[in-house]
Amino acid sequence: MERTKMLPAVEKFVAEMRAACAAGLEGEARWRRCGELLAGLLGDPELKAHARNWPVGGYDGRKVDNLLFYEDPDYGFALNGLIKNPGGRAMIHDHGPSWTVYGLLEGEERIVRFEVATDEDGTRRLEETMSIECGPGDVDIVPPHEIHSEFAGDRKTVAFIVRSQRTGTFRQKGYENGVDGEPIPGPNQVPYALG
Repeated sequence: MERTKMLPAVEKFVAEMRAACAAGLEGEARWRRCGELLAGLLGDPELKAHARNWPVGGYDGRKVDNLLFYEDPDYGFALNGLIKNPGGRAMIHDHGPSWTVYGLLEGEERIVRFEVATDEDGTRRLEETMSIECGPGDVDIVPPHEIHSEFAGDRKTVAFIVRSQRTGTFRQKGYENGVDGEPIPGPNQVPYALG
């Protein structure tokens, strides 16, 4: 995607993420640093004001829209926006080998983790293992292959997302129809100017 100037706080965030990558932070150390940086970015008044005008993404029958603000040409991380209408939810899914740092700018969501459990009779099922309530300024880190979903409350939610790589460049699964998951394409990436 063509590089356009972004809001000053987002430019600073990108520079700090690039510095963390250049310093050799890998895996968990990288996503934890990203979480610290994102927590600071979520408080920026200019970003919050800009986010009020972000459009709610569509759904084409297979996948939802994410706003694509930036994809790093050297380190591959991508910045996305996701807006849910009141009561909206994400399908139960994983992000394959990619990690994601998810922060809320507006609204409240219940974020849920799942794992595949096996009953005594050998039946496999998805089991909820954790549920947290998140609001503006909260950050959730989703490690690779972790099964999860987000459920919006009674107001619109606006999330700012950092992914280790752009959706569509890796394989991920959806778990709505079974515990083994089905390959899904991930969200549509809709270029959107963040400046």
